[in-house]
Amino acid sequence: MEIIIFLVILFLLLIIGTHIGVALGVSALVVLLMFQETSLDIIAQQTFQSANSYALAAIPFFILSGDIIMKGSLAQRILDFTDLITRKIHGGTAMAAMLVSVFFAAVSGSSVASAAAIGKNLVEVMGERGYPKRFIAGLVATGGTLGLLIPPSLSFILIGSMVGIPIVDLFTAGIVPGLMQAAMLMALTYYLCKKNGWETASNLSTLKKVVPLKQLKSSSGVLLLPVLILGGIYLGFFTPTEVSAVAVLYAAVLAVFIYRAIKVKDLWNVSRESLFQSGMIYLILIGGSLTAFMLKSLGLTAGLITMITDLGLEPWQFLLLVNVLLFILGMFLDGITVIVLVAPILFPAAIALGINPIHFAVIITMNIEIATLTPPVGLNLFVMSGLAKIPIQEVAKGVGPYYVILFISLLLVTYLPQISLLLFNL
Repeated sequence: MEIIIFLVILFLLLIIGTHIGVALGVSALVVLLMFQETSLDIIAQQTFQSANSYALAAIPFFILSGDIIMKGSLAQRILDFTDLITRKIHGGTAMAAMLVSVFFAAVSGSSVASAAAIGKNLVEVMGERGYPKRFIAGLVATGGTLGLLIPPSLSFILIGSMVGIPIVDLFTAGIVPGLMQAAMLMALTYYLCKKNGWETASNLSTLKKVVPLKQLKSSSGVLLLPVLILGGIYLGFFTPTEVSAVAVLYAAVLAVFIYRAIKVKDLWNVSRESLFQSGMIYLILIGGSLTAFMLKSLGLTAGLITMITDLGLEPWQFLLLVNVLLFILGMFLDGITVIVLVAPILFPAAIALGINPIHFAVIITMNIEIATLTPPVGLNLFVMSGLAKIPIQEVAKGVGPYYVILFISLLLVTYLPQISLLLFNL
């Protein structure tokens, strides 16, 4: 009965345009006060604790560093450099775009930010080289999802802070699956370009010649940013939260003083936009955590574990059900909301079945990747629809071939835990 009332209130609030974080929080609050008779003191403590995490402080900093790179057009320098590397093969610009996605994933940690940072430039450059807009939009939208899997990942930061897993361990677990997925996406991109005759050898001869060393020198400052982030973490110089602040300072110095792409006064507007994005994430986190607390108070978490035990589900069956559940939720909710809602419920059940929580976190994150590309709420679809100026349906068609790769890589990681645990075990 309480769950039905919660869903009715949530649905009504969403219908009138209430932010998802507020809707979740208010719906849970009504149930806790009216049916559970939970004191306001306990609710206030739960709300405060959900956002009072040292690890979560990294989120606004990584968002800000990504925004500075985007506003300062620093991603274009990386695109120019990777284009130089791949221009002698079929579909060189498309391959360069995927390499830039990998780079930006190792800087921003955000799927949407990755797509937005390189999308505008790629639509223009690849359009001039004969690529159809549908393909360009699908390629960039898919490449952007790597920002959720390759560290530093905002998804891993969120999961780790919620369920108590060290962020560095999750970052480590995401490297091999992320690079594997990137390699598979690049292989498909090469196949599609060769099959359709996009950017063939005859096109390549018309490209402007570039001096490699000059291009490398121009891009070197930006190229060092992922080295600073990942090297700083794994060499023990910084925690993920500390390195996020260092990344902001480094990106700002590059954009303002080295490349002079933006002015000091522009940093205020960039920071304001980043704070707005961070605020929305924290709002969803607080509302979702209150909802998870309500579900736990109703005994749903314990009931789920009991049900799984009674049904005698094998780990592989449970993981299959989780993948189906997350796919369905991802069609209607954004990735952050999905994580906040399911992590407190599903992790105890997974651990009860003997599933490694680090491996399980990678599975959830890969599902969130797919959610960003799944209509009707896939955020990357909307981003690329706006940048490429084509309908969302066309972007979804462009993403279509890449769905196959995403699902294959998800199944591989789901049932071969060694992939995600390889570096962690080493």
